[in-house]
Amino acid sequence: MQFEKPLARWNFARREKRFFIYGAQAGQVAHCANTGSMKTLLEHAAYVWVRDYGTDTKRTLRYGAELLELHNGTLAVINTAHANTLAGEALRAGLVNPFGPLQNLQPEVKYSPETRFDWAAETAQGQRIWIEVKNVTMGTAGVAQFPDAITERGTKHLHTLTEIVKNGGHALQIYMVTRTDAHRFSPAAHIDATYTQALKTAVAAGVQVVALGCKIKPQAIEVCQTMPIVL
Repeated sequence: MQFEKPLARWNFARREKRFFIYGAQAGQVAHCANTGSMKTLLEHAAYVWVRDYGTDTKRTLRYGAELLELHNGTLAVINTAHANTLAGEALRAGLVNPFGPLQNLQPEVKYSPETRFDWAAETAQGQRIWIEVKNVTMGTAGVAQFPDAITERGTKHLHTLTEIVKNGGHALQIYMVTRTDAHRFSPAAHIDATYTQALKTAVAAGVQVVALGCKIKPQAIEVCQTMPIVL
């Protein structure tokens, strides 16, 4: 995916009330479309890259925060909405291929009155596949980890994917790793042991799990590779 306009680079000052990121200069405030803790990012942030929506907009804030740049040069995507877009691009391009070529790819599909998955698709044989995507920005020493806070919703998704497979269906969990210094993925058991166990149970049941790495630049984000997963 490409950014429609060049992003502006601000000196990072702070994040407040989860939804606001401030630059160092007076008046620099951007909306942060990320409700997560952003653990291992905020404490090392040097710059924030923001999108300018212009003055002709109904948005409360003119700017939206897109990337954080850490002191060591690492870039991380902090607009979580992009994870689904990137996953869709990867699925269409065949970069995620545990079921072979996919067709009829659809976003935001209801599985039940209580559960909606990020994507659904069909195999070449017409078999339904249910797909959940998680944005991963937490990382230490080259290992990307999820979640960065306890996630009951994420655990519920894994339980549902597991039940789908046990009932003869197909399910795929995608971890979209959107920081440039990660080389492999692992669940964050030290943060959410329940989620970690649910992931291990899902894998044992036959849920397909894929971690994808990205090339991240202020001009564009590109899914480039699968990553090793260590459970």
